[in-house]
Amino acid sequence: MIVKDSMVLIHLAKITLLERSCEYFKKVIIPKKVYEEVVACKEYPDTEIIESLVTNKKIAVIEVKNKKDIEKANQFNIQKGEAEAIALYWQENADFIATDDDNVRKKREMLNINIIGTPIIILKLHQEKIIPKDKFIESINKLRRIGWFNSSILDKLLLEAK
Repeated sequence: MIVKDSMVLIHLAKITLLERSCEYFKKVIIPKKVYEEVVACKEYPDTEIIESLVTNKKIAVIEVKNKKDIEKANQFNIQKGEAEAIALYWQENADFIATDDDNVRKKREMLNINIIGTPIIILKLHQEKIIPKDKFIESINKLRRIGWFNSSILDKLLLEAK
């Protein structure tokens, strides 16, 4: 089971790999706040893909029951959707939390969370032969154009795939 936050959903939707990543991880959940950030506000052009996956039950929207877990994440200066994603990870005893948020990534040991990000998800999809090499390379290049990720990380992934 994996909990995904807003940026991972958006990045994977932009590179047309969100559905395949949901199939790979089998059980994908997001907190209500992430759903609101991404879909309800209609701020991002790729929200239709995300909304469709929720409608088709490939992504489950789950309410965080223990608000104290959200407050605990807030104490680490983690707010909104990321805080709810961490609380949901703890609540559901998930295997991974998928986040591209640097603040969360830096605090993973203190929070005792197992993190995976968009670039590694793409690499796993390639390694498991869910996507061919050309789609992997295309996806890494799209991430490079998005500009969110360090180029050296993307370069290293391209080398690993060869």
